[in-house]
Order: sequence, then C-alpha cells, then structure tokens
Amino acid sequence: MAHDPLIRRGFLSFIDNPRTRWRRIGVPGWAAALTAGSDRWVDWAYIGVQLAFVFAGVFWLSRYAQEQRWHPGWGLAFLAIPAVAVSLDRMTIDLPLAALCIGLVLYAERRAVYAILCAAPLIRETGMLLVFAWCVHSVVRRNTRAALLGGVSALPVLAWWAYVHAHTPVDGTPWLARYPFSGLIERTIEGLDAGPSLWLRAASLFEELALLGMWLALALAFHLAWKRRWGLIELTAVTCAVFAATLGKLDLWSSAYATGRTQSPLLIMLGLLALRDRRWLPALPLLLVVPRIALQYEAQLTQMLRGM
Repeated sequence: MAHDPLIRRGFLSFIDNPRTRWRRIGVPGWAAALTAGSDRWVDWAYIGVQLAFVFAGVFWLSRYAQEQRWHPGWGLAFLAIPAVAVSLDRMTIDLPLAALCIGLVLYAERRAVYAILCAAPLIRETGMLLVFAWCVHSVVRRNTRAALLGGVSALPVLAWWAYVHAHTPVDGTPWLARYPFSGLIERTIEGLDAGPSLWLRAASLFEELALLGMWLALALAFHLAWKRRWGLIELTAVTCAVFAATLGKLDLWSSAYATGRTQSPLLIMLGLLALRDRRWLPALPLLLVVPRIALQYEAQLTQMLRGM
C-alpha cells in the first residue's frame, strides 16, 4: 500500500480484503508522502513512521503520568501495550493508533486534539471511535463548538473511504456479530488445545489469561456506563466496549495477538484510568494480556541473549 497508496499500479490482487486494507491509509500514506512515492525509500519511511509513533507514545504517556503525579518513567509502559508490541514485531498499523489514544487524552484541552481526531480514523477504522467519543463528551459538557469541530475532523477520512469504495472490489468479510459478543462468546466456549510442548502449554495458559482480561475489560467499561461516569476516558472506554459487542468474526478473538491488538484502545483507556485514579483494577485487563504477547518474543530474546 505504501508503494501504491492511490491504487494506480495494479497491486490490488496481491492484498487480501483490499477495500478494508486501503481504508487504513494513514501509515502507508505518510510513508509514501515522506518519500514522494520513491520505491527505493518508502519501506524505510514506513519503519520511520512507526518509530516516530513509538517515541510519541512514550513521550505522551510520560507527560500524562507526570500530570497525574507519577514518575515520568511510566512512559516506557507504552511498549507493553499489545498493539505496540505486536506492531514492532510485525509492522502492523495499530501502534500509531495506540499512541494517538494517549494523545487524545493528553491534549483534550488543546487544539492539537483535532489533528489527532483527523489522523486516528485514517490509521484504522476504530479510530472513528475516538471521534465519536469526543463528540459525545463535548455534547455532555455542552461544548457545541468542540463537538462540531470533532465532526469536521472526520470529513477527510469519509472522503478517503469514498475514494477507496470507488476503486476497490466489494469486501464480503462477515465482520458483524450474529448477536452481541458472539465472536468472544464462541471463542470462550471453543477453548484451545494446550499442545504437546512446554511452550505451547504456556501459550495456551496465557491465552486463557488474556481472554479473562478481555472479559474483565468489558465488564469494567460497562460498569463505568452503569455509574454514569462520562469523562473523556470513560466515554472512550464505553464506546470501544460497545463496538466490541458488534464484532463477530472469530479470528478477531482467536488469539491474544489478534484481540489484544485490535482492542488496545479499550485497554489503553482503562490503563490511563488506573493512573489517574490510582487504582490497580482498571490496569488488570492489560496486565493479563501482556504475558501472551511477551511469550511471542521468546525466540527473538533467546537469539539476543545468545549474541550477548
């Protein structure tokens, strides 16, 4: 996509679900723009964009931690967010969205928030949840101007989606749930085979812990709604939880690598809530997902230790 952002070079047949993929133009589009479409440099630019958001995410989380009177070293916890760890391993586009989730909360009282709202849906469709939560939050605060500006921030992505719709074939992927949380419920009932090796048994155990973490995250988010806590963090968490209820495609819930990555905005909001309120429980879902993601790095870490 970074080599053909405007769908003019015939790359569609080499990508699964091209309509879905090309809607997520943010990272590949920026890479192409930075190199003026140069095939020689665009791959490096793609990696550079990812690394830039690594530094932005760590910096923004550090600043947020300081505002909540925590040590700035807490910014390094950004690297433990599932979307970040997975993206560093596989260069997926979830890492920048994770950074923007933190930026949304940090810059909520500054004009920079509208740049974040504009960029987030271009990275991944779930970024539109941030726009929706911002608009509802603004309405709750009776700030009509902020709500309108939030809605205007979504216009670029809507224009881009219309362009993609006109230049790509129909995506017949059954994303929607047959009933609320059907994908997560079916994954829970189905379970996992432990496997013969110690590594696979550990992976299976950590997968179940991560699954428990997701159920806990959803329960905590809906508890916020029940308590009618309508701050920006709370509203974003509730919005993400409601959206999760609509996702039925099983491979979105089949592993911590998939679920933890796609549901990171929810986990991030609960983690920020834990820092703000100085309560450990909202951070527990994230902590339950991290071990399975960390286990996936075992091969890389082993090679690094051998090299040392």
